Amino acid sequence: MATIALLVGGAIVNALAFSGSNYLFSTLHSHRAAEEQNEEQKRHDMAVEKTQEAQNEWNKRQTERLNWINEQLRRKAVAEKNFSDIEEAFDEYARVTGKTLPPDPYPQLSDYYTPSNDQKDRELIFIALGMAAIGLASYEIYKYEKRK
Repeated sequence: MATIALLVGGAIVNALAFSGSNYLFSTLHSHRAAEEQNEEQKRHDMAVEKTQEAQNEWNKRQTERLNWINEQLRRKAVAEKNFSDIEEAFDEYARVTGKTLPPDPYPQLSDYYTPSNDQKDRELIFIALGMAAIGLASYEIYKYEKRK
């Protein structure tokens, strides 16, 4: 019975926290700020799409590169197995041929998107208010427990 009460209580607390954060966000933003945030969201979404495309392209290049290395090692008749790990294949290729291949950096979201200063400021305000709320709640719980 206690677990059901905890489950229901947890659901209520989560619902209140979600509703409270939505209210907090709605009060922090004016109409103009909401338009700027929409632009920021569009920029972010476009950057996420570009990152996903770049990551898919990177995966394709890595597979082609791995196949090429396996073929080169097979031609040299030193390949004892097909490599599935690109790092291991690079090391074996360098050992056999004496040439090193430069690594292909994995695409990151930060390659395509940097948050605006306004976005960073809003995130800092949200973090500060959240920390203050948690600190206040912790203090109130401490005072309540101390009175018992």
